[in-house]
Amino acid sequence: MNRKEWAFVWALLTVSLLTLVSVPPLDLSGVQAVAVQGSSTPTLAPTDIATSTITQTVTPIPPTATPTASVTATATATAKPSATATATATATPSPTPTATVFPFDVRADLEYYIYIDQYTQHMYIFNYGELYRDIPCSAGLPDSDKYTPAWSGEVGRYWGTFFAFDVYADDAWYLYKSAGSILIHSLPYTLDEEGNKIYQDRDALGVRPSSHGCIRIAPEDAEWLTAWNPEGVACTVSDPYLDKWR
Repeated sequence: MNRKEWAFVWALLTVSLLTLVSVPPLDLSGVQAVAVQGSSTPTLAPTDIATSTITQTVTPIPPTATPTASVTATATATAKPSATATATATATPSPTPTATVFPFDVRADLEYYIYIDQYTQHMYIFNYGELYRDIPCSAGLPDSDKYTPAWSGEVGRYWGTFFAFDVYADDAWYLYKSAGSILIHSLPYTLDEEGNKIYQDRDALGVRPSSHGCIRIAPEDAEWLTAWNPEGVACTVSDPYLDKWR
């Protein structure tokens, strides 16, 4: 039952109680027992009738307490955001370019310097000691009349195209005089019937000696050298390392 229903019950009980209390007690003093003819029931005197007072005790029924729903505040735990570990990317160090260490003086005091290494069959061009260009070459054969002797000086004048030993060569630059003229020039070639150049010994460049004493380089490198113009540049030709190439 809800609260209103209990209030209505209480009101009814209260009215009933008040009604009972307000009713006067029954007065039987003037009542006499009348003997009925033929009846053996004795006549009762008024004094023989006990006045009975009915006392009605109303025990109030306590209202059943309607349980009040108490609101229990449920604490909602708010999760604090945990610190997310941010992975710090460790930079992988890039390899530092290591300058090539050459077993000879690269003449860092000069703007340009050419070193022809007959041990490796390479012509190196340096700019203030830093490698500027690496050109595979092929020097003189390790024969007594063909090897390329060691030398130091400056690159001479431009000779262009020449013909010797039944072959042509282009972009020739004079170096020095030995048994013959020592030049830097393109690979030797012959001409076919259509005038096309057939180059010789390209596989020897940067690998082994193959000339009669000159320094041979690829035709494309010879064109680059001519466009660069090496005249007057200091140049060194290393020992021929005859024992190595024999």
